[in-house]
Amino acid sequence: MNFEPLFQIFSKIVTVVFSAFFSVSSIGSPLYKAPPEAPEDFTPVLRFAVCSDVHLSGEEGDINEARFRELFSFTEQYSNAHESYNGFDAVMVCGDMTDWGREKEYIAFSKVISEECPEGTEMLVCMGNHEFIEEREGECEDAFANFKKYVNEETDTHTVINGYHFIGISYADKNESFGDKTEWLDAEIKKAIADTGDKPIFVYQHPHPTMTVYGSINWSNVNIRSVLSKYPQIVDFSGHSHYNAADPRSIYQGSFTALGCGGLTGLIGNNNYIDGNAGTTIESASFYIVEVDAEGNIRIQLYDLQNKMFFSEVDYYLTDVAKKSAHYYTWNNLKAFDTRPVFAEGEITSEINENGETVISFPDAKGYYDAQSYTVTVTSGLKTAYSGTILSDYVHAVDDGKSVNLGVLEKGTYKVKVVPMSPYSKLGCALTGEITVA
Repeated sequence: MNFEPLFQIFSKIVTVVFSAFFSVSSIGSPLYKAPPEAPEDFTPVLRFAVCSDVHLSGEEGDINEARFRELFSFTEQYSNAHESYNGFDAVMVCGDMTDWGREKEYIAFSKVISEECPEGTEMLVCMGNHEFIEEREGECEDAFANFKKYVNEETDTHTVINGYHFIGISYADKNESFGDKTEWLDAEIKKAIADTGDKPIFVYQHPHPTMTVYGSINWSNVNIRSVLSKYPQIVDFSGHSHYNAADPRSIYQGSFTALGCGGLTGLIGNNNYIDGNAGTTIESASFYIVEVDAEGNIRIQLYDLQNKMFFSEVDYYLTDVAKKSAHYYTWNNLKAFDTRPVFAEGEITSEINENGETVISFPDAKGYYDAQSYTVTVTSGLKTAYSGTILSDYVHAVDDGKSVNLGVLEKGTYKVKVVPMSPYSKLGCALTGEITVA
C-alpha cells in the first residue's frame, strides 16, 4: 500500500494545527506585509558570526574543523571589506562544538580559536548535549572540567559588547536539562533590560525554544521558552536540530524573536516537524552573519560555507524587535507569501552508477520559497518500484537540481512522477517522465 497520499494529508493537518497555534502567538503582528530591506546607508556598530553544531572530532583532516576555520577567515574578510564599520566583534557557538566531549576534541577547538580568532573578537560558547556523551555513564564532572579548561571558566555567561548584551546558558546535566539555571537566565535578562531597555538582547543556548523555529518540536526545551516569552526584546539563537536555516520557518517572531542556526556539520529536515520522515543528513554547512546598528536594527545574512556564497533568500532586517507591531517574520505572515513550487525547465534523466543503481535527476522546483521536499514515485505497469518523500537540496545556496538513488532496478521502462511541496505544504504540479534501465 502506498502511504504517501495519507502522509500528505497528515502533513496538511499538522500545518493547519501549527498555523492555528502561531496565529494566536502572532496576534498584534502585521499580516501579509513584505519584510523591510536593510537601507543602503545601514551602518553597523556591532558584527558577529553565529553557528552551531560544529562537532569537532579531533582527528587529522576533520572537514568540520576546516569549515570552522573558514568561518573565521570569511567573516574577517567580510568585515574588512566594509568601510563604514569593519569590526569583527564576536563568534557565537550554540553548543555541540565537540562530537563526544572528549579532551582531544576540546584541544582541537581551542587550537582553532588560538590560530584563527582575531585579537579583540569575543568567543561566546555554550555547552550542547554532545559535550556530555563521553561522560553519560557518570556524573559528567569531566565534561564540565573540559569545557572550563579549554573554553571558559563559566558555563553560563553574560557579556556586553559595544553596548549590547549577550547571555549564554549551558545544559545543567547530561539529561539535557537546564535545572534551576532558568532562574539565573531570567535574572540576567532583567539586568540587561535595566541597562538597555527595549534594545535587542541576544540570548543563545543549544536547543530551540519549544514551538518557535523549524525543528522546535523534537529538538527543543520548553523551560527556555517560558523565560524568553516574557521579554519581547530577546533575539535568541539555537541549534541542536541541524534543521535548515534557509527554511523560512527557521526564523520566528512572536512573544520574542528566535532563529535556528542549522549547523556546520550537515543539515537535516523533515516535513512539517514530523519526526522520522527522510531525516537524513545532507552534506552542507551554513552560519549567520549578524550586524546591528546604533538604534538596535538588525541585519542577518546566511552564508553557505560549502558553496562559498550567501543565501539570496535569507537577508533579514529586524526593526523594533520589542514591538509586536514591527514583527514581519511571523508564521502567518511568512506563510501568506507561500506559493506552489514550479519546476524549472528541464526533464527527468537517469544513469546507472558503479554499483548498478539507478540514479534519477531533475531540476529544482521553486515558488516564493524553494521546494522543501519531493514525493517521488516510480512505476512499471502496476508495480511500484520506488516511492518516497525526500528532502530537496535547498540547504545549498545554489540551484543545481536534485538527484535520487532508486536502488537496483530490473531491466525495463519505468514511469517517474515527482511532486514538489513547499515549506508550508503547498503541492506543485508533478514533473513526469520515463526512464529505461538497459
